[in-house]
Amino acid sequence: MSEQSPGGCRKTSVAVRILLALGLALGVSAKAAETLKSSATNITVVEIEGVVEVLRFGAQRWDPIKVNSTLDPGDQLQTGPRSRAAVRWTDLTVKRLDEHSLLQVPREPRRRTGFNLLRGALYFFHRDRPGELDVQTPTVSAVVRGTEFNLKVAEDGTTTFTMFDGSVELTNAFGTNVVEREQQAVVEPGKPPVKTALLASARNDVIQWCLHYPGVLDPDELPLTADELNVLRDSLAHYRSGDVLRALSAYPDPRTPASEAESVYLAALVLAVGRVEEAEQLLARIKRTSGDDRAARAAEALRKVIAAVKFRSVPSTLLPDGSPDKAQRARILATEWLAESYSQQSRFQLVFALQAAQEAVNQSPDFGLAWARLAELQFSFGQLRPTRQSLDRALQLSPNHAPALSTRGFIHAASNRSDEALTHFERAIALNGSLGHAWLGRGLVRIRQGHAEAGRQDLLMAAASLPPRQGGASAPQSGHDWSLARSYLGKAFGLAGDFDRAEREMNLAKQLDPADPTPWLYSALILQDRRQINAAMAEIERSIQLNDNRRIFRSRLLLDRDRAVRGANLASIYRDAGMVDVSVREAARAVADDYGNFSAHLFLANSYAELRDPRQINLRYETPWFNELLLANLLAPVGGGSLSQNISQQEYARLFERDRLGVSSFTEYSSRGDWLQAGSQYGNFGNTGYSLDAIHLSQNGQRPNEDIDQTTLWGKFKQQLSPQDALLIQMLWYENESGDVRQYYDPAEAHGRLRFTEKQEPTVLVGYHHEWAPRSHTLLLAGHLDDQVTAHDPEARLLTVARNADGSIRRVRDFDFSQSYRSDFTAYSTELQDIWATAPQTLIAGARYQIGQADTVSEISRDPTLFPANLLTHSVVQANSTDLERLSIYAYEHWRVVDPLQVSVGLSYDRLRFPANIDHPPIADGEESRDQLSPKIGFRWTPTPATTLRGAYTRSLGGVYYDSSVRLEPSQLAGFLQSFRSAIPESVAGPVAGSEFETGGLALDLKFPTRTHVSLAGEILRSDADRSVGVFDLPGSSGIPATTREGLAFTERTLTVTVNQLFGDGWAMGAAYRLSDAELETDFRELPVSAFAAADSTIAADLQQLVLFALMNHPSGCFARAEALWNVQSNRGYLVDRPGDDFWQFNSYVGYRFLRRRAEIRVGLLNLTDRNYRLNPLNLHAELPRERTLTVSLKFDF
Repeated sequence: MSEQSPGGCRKTSVAVRILLALGLALGVSAKAAETLKSSATNITVVEIEGVVEVLRFGAQRWDPIKVNSTLDPGDQLQTGPRSRAAVRWTDLTVKRLDEHSLLQVPREPRRRTGFNLLRGALYFFHRDRPGELDVQTPTVSAVVRGTEFNLKVAEDGTTTFTMFDGSVELTNAFGTNVVEREQQAVVEPGKPPVKTALLASARNDVIQWCLHYPGVLDPDELPLTADELNVLRDSLAHYRSGDVLRALSAYPDPRTPASEAESVYLAALVLAVGRVEEAEQLLARIKRTSGDDRAARAAEALRKVIAAVKFRSVPSTLLPDGSPDKAQRARILATEWLAESYSQQSRFQLVFALQAAQEAVNQSPDFGLAWARLAELQFSFGQLRPTRQSLDRALQLSPNHAPALSTRGFIHAASNRSDEALTHFERAIALNGSLGHAWLGRGLVRIRQGHAEAGRQDLLMAAASLPPRQGGASAPQSGHDWSLARSYLGKAFGLAGDFDRAEREMNLAKQLDPADPTPWLYSALILQDRRQINAAMAEIERSIQLNDNRRIFRSRLLLDRDRAVRGANLASIYRDAGMVDVSVREAARAVADDYGNFSAHLFLANSYAELRDPRQINLRYETPWFNELLLANLLAPVGGGSLSQNISQQEYARLFERDRLGVSSFTEYSSRGDWLQAGSQYGNFGNTGYSLDAIHLSQNGQRPNEDIDQTTLWGKFKQQLSPQDALLIQMLWYENESGDVRQYYDPAEAHGRLRFTEKQEPTVLVGYHHEWAPRSHTLLLAGHLDDQVTAHDPEARLLTVARNADGSIRRVRDFDFSQSYRSDFTAYSTELQDIWATAPQTLIAGARYQIGQADTVSEISRDPTLFPANLLTHSVVQANSTDLERLSIYAYEHWRVVDPLQVSVGLSYDRLRFPANIDHPPIADGEESRDQLSPKIGFRWTPTPATTLRGAYTRSLGGVYYDSSVRLEPSQLAGFLQSFRSAIPESVAGPVAGSEFETGGLALDLKFPTRTHVSLAGEILRSDADRSVGVFDLPGSSGIPATTREGLAFTERTLTVTVNQLFGDGWAMGAAYRLSDAELETDFRELPVSAFAAADSTIAADLQQLVLFALMNHPSGCFARAEALWNVQSNRGYLVDRPGDDFWQFNSYVGYRFLRRRAEIRVGLLNLTDRNYRLNPLNLHAELPRERTLTVSLKFDF
């Protein structure tokens, strides 16, 4: 390398620095130009009303601009008289321009993005970053740190900033001022900024120019002259077609109205573009005269609409106080009726609003806008068929009416016809870009179609089209108000994982309308996704309290449905907080509020599923579980969630549900070598939904021969045939192989060589659902049931009856036999149910018919080496075929007597013919019959929102096998179960066919402001049965198969007290005490007590259980739970004493829950003290671990 002088080095260094500086400058310039160009391409004109023009940078002429045109740096946009525009500045920023506005895109790059407003008015809706932007007007420079404001620049440059959210720093040569939320500042030429508080009335006046004022004027009722009709013919033609904006554009300009009638017409036109002041000036010219006063009456109707939108109270002149007679009605204008409809809605009188709309179409059958209004209100009552009929008429008369097109879009969306819905929403937006609920509908449909980003942009436009106002939820906005739009936008942000924006949007919605329950509901669901369980519970409880405030848009019938939906979601949150009993009560209440609420039925099904015995021995909860699951699957709309019963999280967000494939899995392993694996693959595509579920259980058991290997496969397919009709096909494959998995007081009593199998290949159910109206349904369920059972027990204990020579019974004893058994059961079931609901009542009526056949083979033998040797000298093989037949007819009436009191009454008739004895070998031929008339009565009284007293008394007749679970008839009343597959524990009495059930219950549920939940409940359950059981008759030395009668009377009395308490942001603690007294009377009335001591016996057991828990749910996703379980039992009435037991067990869990509940990992250590126990199965109880056990589980859903 050659040497260089120091001076040469310095020169080289300087040159390099110069080159680097030039390169950096060029890079910065290039980057600035790229940024400038990029920002320009983001600025898009998305709405045009009237005359809107652009002046491109460097151009000399203003040119008309079209929707979806972009603005570049230096371009200017101006609106003409009676014209408006909307510009999407970025993906999450929208500016709405009033008439006579001039907006400029800055030419030179700024440190902060921004714009210049040279004149006019602008409403700014900003949800994007950065948080600061520059705004320039002729009199002030502003740094805005806000998200919503209105900016007005007068002709002399006077600038008015009205801040709805955020803050702005105003600076000019005369001073600086900072304007905060709910404040207003005025900057006059040559003066410093001055701020004042923003009054509610002032807020409404500031943004009245961008509100939607519905059309109510029927021009055919105006006394226009022939000349006026001729001059206005084009404008009138557009008006009658429903396109009010084009009607305004076609109005001759310049023209001064030639009459009062024409002034009313022009006032209606300018009102459509928010020119309230101009409209009021036009209406002020009109005076009521003694002659033809139609113009004056129409003018008064327009004033009534303005008052309704601006929350000004106007006394009703028509309904309900006026109640005009037939002659008076004939004189009332359709325009007056239509204005009255909006006015009644603003006073929460939805029934009168509907009545007034009906009067409008009666008065003017060819007035398309009246038919559109009628359809809108019918839709709010859930009257879908009348809605479609009214919409057909409205669009026939006024094919360009944007609100009617938007309403049709929502109907298509609710019917899963997304493409048709999108077409109608886009037409509505093209006709009237300021119609907020059209943007809302298109956004929801786009999200459903998987275009989440485009959908959020549309929801942003919806929120920007419905600026915030004060005064209550009483402005007619075609069924959607500003708070609702922001709630949906927040929900969309939440689904995208942008929880900060979601929370901000929900909070703003709550502030804008504290009485609207919607943002509280969606906020709760988002908080639940964010793992903030306690906060979510408070939000959704508030939503339920506010539910009736939606009565401006919803009928009483639909408000009960809304309350039920919120209740179902609240039940889910209660479960996350460990409050299982509270969650089940809330879900049962949701069903009572709306029997057609599939989410509540599904939650109840999942709750009962957790109470089921996975080994299928104790079957008490089989019927309510399967009953609720069938109802949930039948009532669920396609696209309303997954058909899989393995997925329990069902949110009130059907409009956000999109076509997709999903997969879920749950795996649990225990240190005993036990596995539980449940997996689902499901999907929704338009009007089609399906799920494929697999559940595999493998347990080694806690004693010899207690193993079980069980596989269940489900296939479900649902097709929406029409908006009101759906078809469900459900198939079930089941296979079970096990040892003796019955519960025993002493595990040594178990049969060590018993093997049992059961198969269902397959059970097929076909269901049909027709929805007549919200909460009114017809359900049809038909099914083929198949069940095959085999059992082999070399140690079966069977009764033998030894007789004297005269035939009298000498002795009854049980001996060991070897028994093999097989039963093939096939049945067919059909049930029709009708659910009919009005505001105060719900009637559920139906009939079920089942027919089946059981082919049974029994083989009994005995080892001749056993004593006594000649008890059975040969194998006894029996085979028979017996029939099952059941007819059930039922009706239930749930009646809201007064608002806090709901009374339920029911009556059912059951006729049952079933096999005499195929379950207790030796088997017998023939059938037995039962019939019963069963009354039911229940009540739920809620004197305060925090207090509920409920009670029920029921009777019912059980079935034979799982046929008793295939039913749609309600299985619970007032939160108390009334139907069971079996009530007597099967571990004690085995299968009991044709049982008669009688239940009674009374409960008091309390909520305290301290976030304390208390419940006290007492229940009585009686089960009576009279059955035939097999015995061996010993008239000589060898047994002969025979039967004897056995009467069973089971009574269970239960007292339950639960207390749950929330602490702080993530802690929950609870205690549950349960006292159960079970008593079983057994009467072998054909066997003398002298020969058989147990022929007439009563056994009983008392079980006290106390469960204490503490649960921590941290927002990070970590959770932990500690449990203490105390059991103490005493037994009485046994021939051989059974000492009671008194023991504690302690469990602990830790885990992590991912955001949006996508996955969960949990590790548990059960029975920490390694405590074994003895419990009598006469008291129904879950099987507890007998030694220290480690469990690990993983679940996910994508």
